[in-house]
Amino acid sequence: MRSEERHLRLRVTRREEPDLSKLIEWVLDVAEARHRAWENGEPDPFGLPPPDDLASACH
Repeated sequence: MRSEERHLRLRVTRREEPDLSKLIEWVLDVAEARHRAWENGEPDPFGLPPPDDLASACH
């Protein structure tokens, strides 16, 4: 477990302005992964509940 913890450390960079392109890319990647899992009938990869408007459409 200790070796895994070393690989999971986050690198923090302080900036005056956030890098919006990286933030947008991250948000879209998360949304895409969640949507792909939902389409395949798999659980949410992040353990989040579906959005309210999809909760009633879940299969």
